[in-house]
Parts: sequence; structure tokens; C-alpha cells
Amino acid sequence: MSMEAVALRAGRYREIVLVCLSAATLLAVACHGTNRVYRASALPVELMPAPRMGWRQADLAKLAVPGGSSDQLQPGDLVELSIATGLEDESPVAYRLRVSDDGNLAVPLVGPVAVAGLTVAQAERRIAEQSVVRGTYVSPNVSLLLVQRRSHRITVAGAVRKPGTYLLPASSSTVLAAIVAAEGFSEEAGTVVEIRRPTPEPMWTAAPGSPAVPAGYVMPASAVVTIDLAHGPQDIRDVLLEDGATVVVRPKEKDFIYVTGLVRKPDRYELPADRDLRLLDALAMAGGRTLEVADKVRVIRQLGGDSSVVIRASVREAARNHAANLVLAPGDVVTVDETPLTFVVGTIQNFVRFGFTSAIPGF
Repeated sequence: MSMEAVALRAGRYREIVLVCLSAATLLAVACHGTNRVYRASALPVELMPAPRMGWRQADLAKLAVPGGSSDQLQPGDLVELSIATGLEDESPVAYRLRVSDDGNLAVPLVGPVAVAGLTVAQAERRIAEQSVVRGTYVSPNVSLLLVQRRSHRITVAGAVRKPGTYLLPASSSTVLAAIVAAEGFSEEAGTVVEIRRPTPEPMWTAAPGSPAVPAGYVMPASAVVTIDLAHGPQDIRDVLLEDGATVVVRPKEKDFIYVTGLVRKPDRYELPADRDLRLLDALAMAGGRTLEVADKVRVIRQLGGDSSVVIRASVREAARNHAANLVLAPGDVVTVDETPLTFVVGTIQNFVRFGFTSAIPGF
């Protein structure tokens, strides 16, 4: 091949490169559109995604209630009561009584006495006091024995290891106790727990002076309560379960990002449920960049509706500066951009790979 032919081909090659560089530059400018543009290292706080959290990072203690005494009486409990005056020839009669739904115990010869929310010892003293106040006894010796706890039948469904229906003591019938009875969360569990109540009506109001939880408990007005473990319940009463309630642990919702541009495996990728995913992690998931010189990254982040912003990032800067290694949000579109430099390097690589004459049609 003559030197003139080589010079002619080289000239045509330069023309092709210049045309393509111009097209790439115009495309990069057009991609800005009318969206607001930010730098990854100086992103406003309101545009940063909330930290990703799974149930393992949640404070599960928020699903319980402050512990009361183990012998605190509740509506439905079965007790054995005897009252001695010291004047009996034989042992006093032992009565088996059940605490009513309104928290009272129907004491023979004395009448109803409010005992719900009291310990056994406190209930004995209250019954003795009321016996004297009402003129039934002068100095009674009251003996009270807790025979059987009232149980609540609770159904646990959704993302737990053993869905089913369980009997829980009424005094400790909480969302946490229900999940523990079902052997805990499954791997598919998210952070949202839904409580479905059989009725929105209050069951009982405990006696004045009783402990705050669960005494004085009034069921929420809503028959369905949703708790996000990331924040905990809005009201401590939300975690208390009445007979017939259902606890549903929702499976985690899958969130995705999209990685495209100069990467080896452009695709949709699932975000981890319990940890943040950063820019460099996403590029690694996509097999890395096709060209090491590819440095400019554009992230399109949806803000709701048709609103979105463009976040400009640099691979080199992200490797040096942790703040520039952008935390990705669900729905982010990550694009490793074509630039004049990457175009030239890529074209040269193609020429080297396939040969000079085969890279230019017509030669």
C-alpha cells in the first residue's frame, strides 16, 4: 500500500472520529434535560435516601410492654378465694371465682370488688378492706390463689417460621410474644407488622390505682394497626393483643436499581433489604466498567410523580472520598456515561482488536 493511500485512510479516520465526538458531546448535553443537577459529594440532605433496615436491625423490644408482676390479675383469670374470720369451727369455704370482663371479682357476701391489674397480694388486701367497709366482716383473713390464667387465641401469619394459632397468656399477649410463639421471623420478613383486631370495642377498664399497662387498657379505635419496626409503634397500646387478634408479618418488598452504560452487565439489580448500596457496589454488581477510563456517572433519581433529579458522580472521586460514593435509592438509574475520552479509547481498542481496515467500512 502506497504512502498516499495510508495518508488518505488516516484522514478519513480522523473525520469519522471528529463526527462521532461531536455526536457524543451533543448527546451528553441533551441528557441533562431540564432536570436539576447535583454533585454526589454535595447532595442536599432531603435528596438522600433513608437508611435501609431489615428486621434484624430493629429494636424488637418495642413490640413488648413494660413487664408487670407475674401474678397480676386479668379479666378471665380463675382464682380460689377463702375468707376466714377466726370464729369458724372448720376450715373456711374455698370459692372458685373468675375475674369478670369488667375487672371485678364477685366475692360472696361482699359483692363485686375491682381486682384486675392488681397482684394477688394487692387483691387480698382490697377484698379485706371492702369486706370491712361494707360491714360484712370485722377483721377478715383473706386468702387468694391464682388457679388458671386466661388465654388469648392469637393467629400469626405471613413471614414467620411457623404460622399458626397460639394460646398466649392474657397478661403477656403482645405482638412480640405472638412472633416468638411462631418461632420468629422468616428470611422473607420485612419490617412491617399488621395487627388485625376482631372488634374495636373496649374490653375493660382496670381499677383506679392499677399499673398503667395493661391496666386501664382501651383498645385502639382502628380494627387494623400497622407497625413499622424501623420506627416502632406510635402507641404502646398498639402492641397489646386481645382474644381473636391476628398478627401478619408482611414479606419484605423488593426494591431495584438499574445500571446501564459502559458496564459489562447492564441490568436491573435488587437492593439489599438491610444495608445501603453505594455507587461502587452497584458498578461491581454490573461486572465493572468496560473501560477503565470511564469515570463520569449519571444517576437519575425519581422524587415522586414526574419529578426527578440528576446526580453527577465520579468513579475516581468515589474511590477517594466516601461522601462521593453515593448511597443509591430505590428506582435509581445509574449510567456510566460515554465521553469523548471513552469514545476515542474504545475506538482505538476496536481498531487494535479487529484490525485497521476492518474497522472502517469500505476499506
